[in-house]
Amino acid sequence: MIDFLIRITLMVLALLIVVPACTGGRVAVRRGGFLRGLLALIVLGLINSALWYVFALVTIGGAILLNWLTFGLVGLASNALGFLLAGKLMPEVLRVDGFWPAAGASLVMTVASCLIHLLL
Repeated sequence: MIDFLIRITLMVLALLIVVPACTGGRVAVRRGGFLRGLLALIVLGLINSALWYVFALVTIGGAILLNWLTFGLVGLASNALGFLLAGKLMPEVLRVDGFWPAAGASLVMTVASCLIHLLL
């Protein structure tokens, strides 16, 4: 349980600090704060899960194979769409200025997630 809380805390900090730094502030949690970052992270997770479920159903599992064949580029694009949708659903919480900043945020969060899982 402690490991889970540490991972979530590190992911929220990545969303609050690293993502805005890497995207030039074009993707950021508005009026910062840990709870808003946690809310944004939860919504991003739910949206990404729903998108993958829909992609897998629509393509009859082909999305997973396509993601594997493109070395994860489909996953990054899906996560970028998740950032865009979260920004549209919660404009007062998460600022997203377009697809390419969302793609950059997706890449940063993917790398942060991999590093966090490697370290813990």
